[in-house]
Amino acid sequence: MAFVNRFFLNENGGLTFTGNTLGLSRSNIVGVPGVEDAIGAFITTDTTQQFGTYPPGTVGDFRQNNSAAQLVLPQGSTILYAELIWGGTYLNGGVDFSAFINDPVNFTTPAGLISVNPDPDTAMEGFLSGSLQNNPTAVFVRSANVTSLVAAGGAGTYAAGRIVGTIIIPEPTSNNAGWTLAVYYRNPASPLRNLSLRVGINVIRATQGPVNTLINGFATPFQGPLNGRAAVSAQEGDANKTGDRAQFGPNINSLSVLSGPNNFANNFFASQINNDSGALDTTGTFGTRNQTNGQPGSNIVGGRQGWDITNVDISATLLNGQTSAQFGLITNGDGYLVNAIGLQIDIAVPLLRVTKSTNATSLVVDDVFTYTVLVENTGAVNATAVELFDNIEENTVFVPQSVVVNGTPQPLADPTLGVTLGTIPPGGTVTVSFRVRLISFPVPSEIQNQSLVSFTFQPTPDSKPISTFVPSNIITIPAFHPIVTIEKSADRTNALVGDTVTYTLIVRNTGNISTSNTVTDPLSTDVSFVPGSVTVNGTPRPADNITAGVNVGTIAPGGQVTVVFRVVITSLPASGVVRNTSVTAFTFTLPDNRTLQGNATSNEVIIPVSAPDVTVTKSASTAGTFVGDTVTYTLNVVNNNPTPVNSTVLSDAVPFGSTFIAGTVTVNGLPAPTADPSTGIQLGTIAGGVTVPVTFQVTVTTVPQPPILSNRGTVTFTSGTFTGVSVSNLVEIPVFTPALQLLKGTGTTVVSIGQTYTYSVRAQNTGDIALDVTVSDPLNPFISFVPGSVTVSGVPIPAASPLTGIPIGVLQPDDFIFVTFDVTAVSAPPTQFFENQSNASFTFQPPGGNPGSGNVLSNIVRVQNASFPINIQKTAGSIGAFVGTQVNFTIVVINTGAFPSLNTIVTDETSPGIAFVPNSVAVDGLLIPGANILEGVNVGTIPAGGQVIVTFRGTVQSVPAGNSFQTDIARVQFVEATLGPGPNPVPIPGTVRIAESTVVGVEVFIPSLTATKSALQSFAFVGDTINYATEIVNAGNLNAVSTWFDILPEGTIFVENSFALNGTPVPGANLFTGLVLGTIPANATSRVTFKFKVVSYPPTGVITNQGNMVFDFILADGSLLQQSVLTNPVTIPILALPTLTKTSNVREIGVGGVVTFSVSVTNPTVFSLDNIVVTDLLPEGFIFVTGSVVVDGVASPSANPATGIQVGSLGPRASKTVTFQARAAFEPANPVTLNVASASLNFLLPDGRRVNRTVTSDPVQVRIVDDEE
Repeated sequence: MAFVNRFFLNENGGLTFTGNTLGLSRSNIVGVPGVEDAIGAFITTDTTQQFGTYPPGTVGDFRQNNSAAQLVLPQGSTILYAELIWGGTYLNGGVDFSAFINDPVNFTTPAGLISVNPDPDTAMEGFLSGSLQNNPTAVFVRSANVTSLVAAGGAGTYAAGRIVGTIIIPEPTSNNAGWTLAVYYRNPASPLRNLSLRVGINVIRATQGPVNTLINGFATPFQGPLNGRAAVSAQEGDANKTGDRAQFGPNINSLSVLSGPNNFANNFFASQINNDSGALDTTGTFGTRNQTNGQPGSNIVGGRQGWDITNVDISATLLNGQTSAQFGLITNGDGYLVNAIGLQIDIAVPLLRVTKSTNATSLVVDDVFTYTVLVENTGAVNATAVELFDNIEENTVFVPQSVVVNGTPQPLADPTLGVTLGTIPPGGTVTVSFRVRLISFPVPSEIQNQSLVSFTFQPTPDSKPISTFVPSNIITIPAFHPIVTIEKSADRTNALVGDTVTYTLIVRNTGNISTSNTVTDPLSTDVSFVPGSVTVNGTPRPADNITAGVNVGTIAPGGQVTVVFRVVITSLPASGVVRNTSVTAFTFTLPDNRTLQGNATSNEVIIPVSAPDVTVTKSASTAGTFVGDTVTYTLNVVNNNPTPVNSTVLSDAVPFGSTFIAGTVTVNGLPAPTADPSTGIQLGTIAGGVTVPVTFQVTVTTVPQPPILSNRGTVTFTSGTFTGVSVSNLVEIPVFTPALQLLKGTGTTVVSIGQTYTYSVRAQNTGDIALDVTVSDPLNPFISFVPGSVTVSGVPIPAASPLTGIPIGVLQPDDFIFVTFDVTAVSAPPTQFFENQSNASFTFQPPGGNPGSGNVLSNIVRVQNASFPINIQKTAGSIGAFVGTQVNFTIVVINTGAFPSLNTIVTDETSPGIAFVPNSVAVDGLLIPGANILEGVNVGTIPAGGQVIVTFRGTVQSVPAGNSFQTDIARVQFVEATLGPGPNPVPIPGTVRIAESTVVGVEVFIPSLTATKSALQSFAFVGDTINYATEIVNAGNLNAVSTWFDILPEGTIFVENSFALNGTPVPGANLFTGLVLGTIPANATSRVTFKFKVVSYPPTGVITNQGNMVFDFILADGSLLQQSVLTNPVTIPILALPTLTKTSNVREIGVGGVVTFSVSVTNPTVFSLDNIVVTDLLPEGFIFVTGSVVVDGVASPSANPATGIQVGSLGPRASKTVTFQARAAFEPANPVTLNVASASLNFLLPDGRRVNRTVTSDPVQVRIVDDEE
């Protein structure tokens, strides 16, 4: 995924990255350190804990991990910004921790321990290898703004933990977890620098191509020395593998390979934690246990692994007057991912100074507030083509038509797309303001905003123009959100008329501002408040009445107040239940002295109310249950009257998730085999004072949502003429889900007879109830258990044996544990593999319920038998291919046995998406026409120690559904022979056996990109600006280096410096020569925006614009594939106002004379005009001659120019003329009269829309002369 810009500022200061890995390198045995390039134990700062034979300070559960590092800051520094970045593998080797990757993590500062939630803006996942459907190894990156925490903590020891990672074995050496703290500081002793931070997840694999990121918004000095540094944080870099490189340069064709004191050019990411000078940092947890760096390096046993932090010099890659760069990441070997890039580049003092302010000092949701940006030219030359950009924060929206530039409204401007400011001369200023609305509460509770201003300038008359942009200061506005809740409960779940019920209200404030609260409860008409019963936090409030409102005072953030009151049930509700909710009205005062108010409503408390005549009490045989369990319900129906009640019927709807067991009803202890509680159990007449017990059973069939069996019983009865209903109490039984996952593995892939190897079994409780687990393994007849070799979570259990069961104790929900044991291969199995599967039995006990048990099987683990006589080595000529290309496959069949293999048939099984190429089979280089590898190729006899090489080709025809890998496996069927007696022994055929190769995966490259173009405006007039946006989606699995071109439509000009990439301006972009946007990673999206200005009316009346994106894919072998993608065309109607030409037949007229005025309406566009109305208010001295109006030669005797003359419609490029007469009635004080006509009209657009406009004519001058004077 593309990097997200998290921080950007020009300031005297610098950056520092610190942090640590959370794991030490593993062996192929769980709990045993080794030199594999993946972690096998988590680090903890608690040295009392130890995982297996790892050193103290290690654990096996990511929820207990924690590592420390030192933050060092220059003396006199203040914190500008700090970001905590963390990540690790979450899906690997069958382990799936995706449920935990969005959980908060622990962050310890010098001020204490804080729980930090991830920011959704930077929440990303990716695949290190495979895909979701093909042996996936998935990683995640999360981050959070921790500026306030680091500012409060200052320099010192920081730690992070409870970060998801995996330590599973076996796996493709990818296990990793760690954290980085990126800190930016102000320091007056430091040079003026451009400081920036980008966070994301860019997985760099040889098969996917490089990732290049555009860096801009800086301007290096025009002369003199240059200085810059890059800080990088990465995951899964390995010391013992090479090919991974980082690059930096002024453009994509001039990249220099970076290196540093502890970063080799061809092994840049090598599991090294470096300091600000690029040297090894040994100050953090396990800081002296470091892998040996080199090209390649090597791993130590149990070294810090899987996380890189470094800081390298990029000064040599910079140029004087440079304003943009490319940061490149590439590999031809070791795969890795980069999660953060920080840059500090010494810069010249910018020509423009941008100062941002706001009228808001505090915010709540729905507030509208104003940003004001002052742009000052503090230099000696013009700043031209100035554009202001502002990426409105996610929790706010721009208020349309709110932009004002130097006091003049700009109703069509949008700061997210750029506001054109033109040229600012030396000493000149421009003030821009606009409004935004807070639409949701931000986390953390503040709004941060920054404007960016792009411009072009020419430092000297002889120099080339330079285009760049500068940031404003960062505005931070605190946001407040009073979150008031009421939790309501009652002291009983059912009641009788006349009973007293005590209600308890807990009013909580989980927001970030204090509230003043008044609690009210309207009560229902069936209850009455008990005077004097109110208490607040245990203190009696005898004068308070809950119906009138109880003032509970101020509740601070995180605080709560408990209110208790009592009511008496005075009558039987018609519904049979009393429903009750409470309300709290609250007010809060913001720092800007605004007092606002709100309300919160409690949950509804429902209490069944029975007539005192009959009561029903319900209970269950268990307090907790599970699917398959049987639950017995008992209902006691009591007649509290001295006289009988009649026609008594008990009904009970079986709760969802259970099924009634027919024939289980008993009444008074006697079976009622045909009774069913859901249809009603007939109890007949119940004598006075008698209790009738009723029981029935249900079977739990499914887990309901929520997982609770919830129901109550109802009794109907008659007493004389009275018909009553009584409802039992509610019975709720939690339904538990016992579930255990058993994952088995071994680090050994091939074993010889007599060799000992280790199995590991990972048992995880994936249910919601504690399990008492025993792991067993019957083993197969060809391996034997090594006594005394069992470990549980790294702790030896000498007496345990998988043959009799290894008790691992109680696993709580989500907990997991590792079991290992050793076995020895004692004899050869009849097949090519030793196959083994473990099992586990478990018991569980729901609270107050029946005990349960279960069994699960692990996956089957296969270890190749080294003594099997045939060994197959299969390879593909390419690790990836495009649809339509051919892949060369090679199968090497080696007879490692002591006797020949007879009738040896080689067969290949390919995925459905790979088609065998006919006549492509060759055996030992000899083409075999007609041979079909799918049906089998008989290569005859392979002597002992001999081999046969079979090659063939397959054409990639399609991409597997939901998967980018085609898989391929070879099998060999042969007859195992023995040699007969004598000096010239003859092979004697024996058993038919089958060998198979490992699975070969071919990644199918999918260069799938789309570019979708849109325009903000649906039409435009000449002089208007059109905002275009293009969404570029890389839906394939190759990284694409993208270059943007665009076609300039006739009648438009490109608005210089209006181009932006993902919201960040790219000054100097040229649509004709193209702009390299950098890499759009696989499965990522980028957005570009820019503006055209309409300067003349196009001949067709519309502007059609279409962009062209050129994508370069760099393949693993270094070859280049280029693809050109046109956007959809976007057509915008261009409207030009009609011309209104007014004339008169005379320039001077005497009093009493008549003048004829003509008004011509001309439509210069290709669109029709409708509803044209010409209006003319005659000047003083003239009166209209009634009946004189003529419209395009047709008299309109009733028309009057003062009220409007209906002209009707006007076709494209047509005109109409209106004439009317006026008489000079008198000579006005100013005898020279001026007369102007106007016309209102509708443009008719092709889609049927109408656009209303009004035009005016030039003034016509007529002099009135009084001849009698």
